[in-house]
Amino acid sequence: MAHTQHTPFNPKYYTGRTDPHETGRAIYWHNVVHAYEREPICLVGFACHQGVRRNLGRVGAKSAPSIIREFFAKLPITSDIQDTSYELQNLVGDMGDIVCHDDDKITPNSLEQAQHAYANQITQVLSNNALAVGLGGGHEIAYGSFLGLYQHLQHQKRNQKIGIINFDAHFDLRTDEYATSGTPFLQIADVLGDDFCYFCVGISRFANTASLFDKAKQLGVGMIFDDDCHRLSYDEIWQKMTDFINVIDVLYITVDLDSLPASVMPAVSAVNAKGIALDLVEFLLTKLIDTGKVRVLDFAEFNPNYDIDDRGAKVVARLLAVCVERYLLLKGQDNE
Repeated sequence: MAHTQHTPFNPKYYTGRTDPHETGRAIYWHNVVHAYEREPICLVGFACHQGVRRNLGRVGAKSAPSIIREFFAKLPITSDIQDTSYELQNLVGDMGDIVCHDDDKITPNSLEQAQHAYANQITQVLSNNALAVGLGGGHEIAYGSFLGLYQHLQHQKRNQKIGIINFDAHFDLRTDEYATSGTPFLQIADVLGDDFCYFCVGISRFANTASLFDKAKQLGVGMIFDDDCHRLSYDEIWQKMTDFINVIDVLYITVDLDSLPASVMPAVSAVNAKGIALDLVEFLLTKLIDTGKVRVLDFAEFNPNYDIDDRGAKVVARLLAVCVERYLLLKGQDNE
């Protein structure tokens, strides 16, 4: 039985208000996003929470991609973007979703099929020299995102060093009997071996066992604790990351939304008692994009079942918009 389905771009997720009495600059993302052709940014949904289910978490992240789109669609395209040389209809494309059907139970091979199908979508986007942006289900998206980038580099015969930066309270380095939302970075370490380069921002002392800290040390994982994210200046935090970034060639960035505090992001499998500031996440994401090394980016663990007043949906849509805008501005400068 096939557990994985590809559902194509659906325009019903891109609707919103219009302002007929305003000038022509009253433009929203729903006005311009369409099925992916060769735009500089492509959205790829990963409608899956089988990994969360296997990890004994709260399921619901499977419905995340469509909700993220709906709230992103309602955001305005800023004057910064409109003032560039871009044609507005050539900004962001959407490749639809890879859907994991698991019959609401732990299902052998369902996650693995979905991860490989999603990875192939990411590889296709990268072959067009676009930024691939994954709209996740659970953090099991991370193995698929990495695999898509890894396959692309293998196809291109490029010996480039991959760096992974994870905004997360958890290492997700668990050893388990099968892949889960808690195992993706150990799976990646198994693929890369000595070339494994992994850095975590927002790690909580109370969200990881001593065994996981031991494993992170053995694997040479860089980290900034959630405590330090509140007690150091933004520039000090960024400086801690630059030594890691300087020695890699391409970056895969993953934002596990449970890195944010429960008051800001209630809509996740495992809410965070402390977390890191949304403003810091935005600051670091823009700095990372400005390096020109980011090839794949994803947002994981958004669970609409537990949202409050659409708070979580608005936060992830804002983060997506911040990254889209920054990348377009960077590429626009490169093209001038």
